[in-house]
Amino acid sequence: MEQEGVRKFILDWERGSAPAPQAIEQLVDWRDILHGRGLVGADPARYGGIGFGNLSRRTATGFLITGSQTGALLRLEAAHFCLVRGWDIPRNRLQATGPIAPSSEALTHAACYAANPAIHWVFHIHSPELWHAAPSLGLASTDPAIAYGTPAMAEALTALADHLPLPCLIHMGGHEDGLIAAGPTAEGTGAILLQRLAQVLA
Repeated sequence: MEQEGVRKFILDWERGSAPAPQAIEQLVDWRDILHGRGLVGADPARYGGIGFGNLSRRTATGFLITGSQTGALLRLEAAHFCLVRGWDIPRNRLQATGPIAPSSEALTHAACYAANPAIHWVFHIHSPELWHAAPSLGLASTDPAIAYGTPAMAEALTALADHLPLPCLIHMGGHEDGLIAAGPTAEGTGAILLQRLAQVLA
């Protein structure tokens, strides 16, 4: 497995203003929930202390996503979000604007939005329990040989998100503890994560 939190795509980032508070309200609320359960965050005992997990939502001009290495923060504000306004998966390139650079997993989020216009929310979390239980839960999975944050991972997720019923939960086979939830609503996207986790922990 490769080091968490390392950006692998080419980033064209322009510093800009923070999004409006109402645009990130549900992202902040769900980030609080997932952070409180240790599914998003930063932990000295995990991944060398590097932050993990990120959330995004589709907008009319792209998607808003949590910024790079914000995992250690207890609560996020508008200044901790970035707008990804364009992407080219085969060329491994993203265009973004905002007060902070986008998460290292932004290309993965872009792949989900490109795959299915019904996807409006993407939550990437880390859960050792869910990750290891993926086969018994029957979760769709990417090939373990595909590393996170790469065009190959993005293309694999595009192929899966294109046909899975929504909301869906995808096991990232080559990304230690990593899973992606995607769906039309924030509530449904978060719920599938929590429901599957409850199954494992019951």
